[in-house]
Amino acid sequence: MQDFLAPCIELAEQAGLAIMAIYRQNDIGEQVKQDHTPVTKADIAANDVLMAGLERMAPDIPIMSEETPIPSLEKRQHWQRYWLLDPMDGTGEFILESGDFAVNIALIENNRPVLGVIHWPAKNTTYFATYQQGAYKKTPQGVERISVAQPANLTLAVSRRQKLEAVSQYLNTTFDTVPLGSCSLKACIIAEGKADCFMRIGPTGEWDTGASQVIVEEAGGCITDAEFNPLTYNQRESTENPDFIVMGHPDWEWQKMISPHQRSHHN
Repeated sequence: MQDFLAPCIELAEQAGLAIMAIYRQNDIGEQVKQDHTPVTKADIAANDVLMAGLERMAPDIPIMSEETPIPSLEKRQHWQRYWLLDPMDGTGEFILESGDFAVNIALIENNRPVLGVIHWPAKNTTYFATYQQGAYKKTPQGVERISVAQPANLTLAVSRRQKLEAVSQYLNTTFDTVPLGSCSLKACIIAEGKADCFMRIGPTGEWDTGASQVIVEEAGGCITDAEFNPLTYNQRESTENPDFIVMGHPDWEWQKMISPHQRSHHN
């Protein structure tokens, strides 16, 4: 696993360069996929970089990416180990030119994320972790170990686009907010102690949480569904996540502060 880490960081950074080569161009090739989400030339370029690099590095490990057809559960349920990719998390932010988009690479073993790399191209910053080895942040200034913040005033990482009421209705406490795009970047700022909690209401895929989960867990936090159950990977035909919660320091009384819920409450 550790042998894969440095090459994955390098690959994520290469995918980031492919994205930035298209960022702010007049023609980003925006289209709408069958699931009504946007895709651009940058998503495809990043996916091409990652797929080619991972196939070279580990030809025997299958790859599941948001930008390639997902094999049936019958075909993939016996995978002991596979790559889980979101070549560009935050495509909407890329289109809006906010800078809040990221490259996500996760390695899943026995249905659990064990390696995560999240690269933030616009900030030249990479977050990474492997199971039981801690979480780290790499910038042009160097590499530092990161951890969740000690409980003080609760700070909620929130979407730039979603109405605050969508999440605040489930919080039984006062809080400050930090607005940020992509799901995975909100998880990363919790891992590095710049926010304490993020609640995602609405559709996401397993590739939105795989890399985030190992980084947040290694930084001392956790990610669960909105009823505080563990997230699952590669165990259902659908790869869509339930609503989920990214929580920082375990000393917060999360189950008192957040009301459990299911997505059917808002659909």
